[in-house]
Amino acid sequence: MKKLLLIVPLLFIAALVFSQNLQDNPDYKESLRYKNLSEQALEDGEYAKALEYAELSKEYAEKSDAYITTRLAQYRANQLINRAAGLQGQVQRSGRFSQDPDSYSRAVALIETARALYADKKYSSSSESSRAAIAILEKFAALPRTGSVLPAAYVVRDIPGNEDCFWRISGYDFIYGDYGGWYPIYLANKSKLPEPDNPDLIHPGFVMKIPERSGETRSGVWVDGKIMDSAP
Repeated sequence: MKKLLLIVPLLFIAALVFSQNLQDNPDYKESLRYKNLSEQALEDGEYAKALEYAELSKEYAEKSDAYITTRLAQYRANQLINRAAGLQGQVQRSGRFSQDPDSYSRAVALIETARALYADKKYSSSSESSRAAIAILEKFAALPRTGSVLPAAYVVRDIPGNEDCFWRISGYDFIYGDYGGWYPIYLANKSKLPEPDNPDLIHPGFVMKIPERSGETRSGVWVDGKIMDSAP
């Protein structure tokens, strides 16, 4: 779960570094160079040269701003495509897409359109298409899943290198298909944990209660791929 909690700050840091690196472009450097030349010319009393350099500094600064604006738009468009694609996967894995296949197909088409627009460097339009897809897909999260047996409990497994944790369990198709749904599971099991205030500490063999979401009916215990009447 620590990994999930770190995602937001890490993305913020990445975006900040990306934004700072954008200023490391030839036009920005030329703008600074001419700015320094203008200031030096002004000190030397060469006013015509100072004015000429100042105009060139402004010209290159505008080019740099245009470059940065385009790159930021590209970055945002790419992030939105990834978010939309991630939501699409969640909806598909949860089985909720079958409850409104027309809306789901429309969202998928919007994602493909967003990718095509991105490839054509139409980043603003790409972002609009991704946002439209996200708006559709987010509505599926409130729908109950159908067509599958849902367990009321889950036995924590020992998977080296891919250990069970609340957020990973919540993301399993047969649980919620939603990594963000881990907190209600934690609250439902908190009192039974070795350290109740430490959701990162759960042991293999622990029988974890899975709260029902609206519209769900759950029964049995999920044990190594099978739903049983009770834990062994």
